[in-house]
Amino acid sequence: MGTSAAADGLAGTRKAADDPGAATPWPLRPGVVITLATVLGLGLRAFQLSRPGYLSGLTQYDDGVYIGNALSLVNGVIPYRDFAMVQPPGSMLLMVPAALLGKAFGSMWALGAARVLTVAADTANVAVIGLLVRHRGPLAAGLASGGYAVYPAALAASQSLFLEPWLNLFCLLGALFLFEGDHLAGGRGAMRGPVLAGICFGFAATVKIWALGPALVACLVCLRARRGALPFCGGWAAGLAVPCLPFLALAPSGFGRTVFVSELVQATHGRVGSAPRLADITGIIGLTSLRVNPHMWADVAVSAAIVVLVAAAWIGARRGLRLAALEEYVLFGAVLVTAMMFSPSEWYEHYAAFAGPFLVLLVALSATARRGQEAAARPGRPAWAVAAAVVLVLALTAMAAADVISATRQRPPASLAAAKALIPPGACVLTDTVSITIAIDRFTAGSPGCPQIVDTVGTLISSTDGQDFDGSLAARLADTRVWQSAFSHAQYVWLIGNGGNTGARIVWTAALQAYFVRHFRLFAFPSPFPGKGDVPRGGLYTRRD
Repeated sequence: MGTSAAADGLAGTRKAADDPGAATPWPLRPGVVITLATVLGLGLRAFQLSRPGYLSGLTQYDDGVYIGNALSLVNGVIPYRDFAMVQPPGSMLLMVPAALLGKAFGSMWALGAARVLTVAADTANVAVIGLLVRHRGPLAAGLASGGYAVYPAALAASQSLFLEPWLNLFCLLGALFLFEGDHLAGGRGAMRGPVLAGICFGFAATVKIWALGPALVACLVCLRARRGALPFCGGWAAGLAVPCLPFLALAPSGFGRTVFVSELVQATHGRVGSAPRLADITGIIGLTSLRVNPHMWADVAVSAAIVVLVAAAWIGARRGLRLAALEEYVLFGAVLVTAMMFSPSEWYEHYAAFAGPFLVLLVALSATARRGQEAAARPGRPAWAVAAAVVLVLALTAMAAADVISATRQRPPASLAAAKALIPPGACVLTDTVSITIAIDRFTAGSPGCPQIVDTVGTLISSTDGQDFDGSLAARLADTRVWQSAFSHAQYVWLIGNGGNTGARIVWTAALQAYFVRHFRLFAFPSPFPGKGDVPRGGLYTRRD
């Protein structure tokens, strides 16, 4: 009996050696692979914050707005009513713990805590992505969690407080609740899973309304399976309504007007070409140098979508089955979300992080499609699949390393200690970039009459209903009145601006510039860029009278 077993084992070994397509066993279980990928993702993200000035210093514009919204809220200032806010309230509510820390110890602590929490959220994404496909075995888990751990756009989005890591987290949690293996949650989770999934997708939409796309795909998957659609929609409505209704009741006109007008403005103002978008989505930086007729990119996007659909049909034919529910969600979600990346006119690298989970999941499911759930019982994979997975992970790692190395060469602004010493605590300071007043603990004024302007872009959109972007004189005057009223109460004004062009976020009419020069003088940190036309020079100003 033992001799026969030994002979069978020897025969199997010889067969594996002779057959190059024979299964190559993986030495690690899916849980171990996910853990290793999560540790790698945490290390890369934590390294970005370990650079001098990047934990609590001024590095971005957006992060100051997001944490500033939460700081204002915990100080009793109502968003959409007392100050302009163009985002849904989800990100502000998530940052309340960080804001409470800032209220107790200073706003600089709030900024640092917000960045640490964002790193934690994006690290959690690495683990949740792996958990979604762990039933497919270690290859799928490694491609999904490892791919996202080193995805360049995800690293860019986690270097400070951006919305995409949190958006991804709640969409991924929703998918984790919705699916068991390749199929919709069944058994005891037949009702609970879709309800919890809907709540997660609904709350994701309060972080950024882009979550409506994946939620729609998930709902269609439920409808196609004729199971869970109603509880999913009920959970989604609750997840969306509970965070939003209090603010809608407190500021019925300001809430809807600013949030939706903001999205419309971003969809129509200016236009960033397709090459930078493609470079950030793929991680191939060299694509930004392409010079192609921009009208061709619509055809390219449609062609890519067709290729993906044909590949999915091919996978289904090879398996002899139609796509499973999870595969449908990932495939059509990848097509929709990637198409969404070409919709807004404005573009920033961290936007591409929203496509990351769908793309790495698509790769992971495609690589294990032939075996489906058999991968959990038979961990082997053909040698070509193992080699392809290694090459893909190495390529993504190289892109991530290039992205991190490039980021380390950037230098944050000089020490802010001098500014903190010049501005007394409790002073009323206005700025076009609140990150800088948050970084020096001068965001909250001691006097109740200090104007509440957190987001200068949001203020512009709110005061003009987005019309300033079409050059409307009436809209420009409306924004001018807002700032002139604010300047009349300020003790200090710190103008930062974009790229040295101070006033990129404030509409400087001749009347507003004349008022500003009459009442304020530049006394510290003059910008190396002189003002242009009616735009004052950047720097720290103090009141003359």
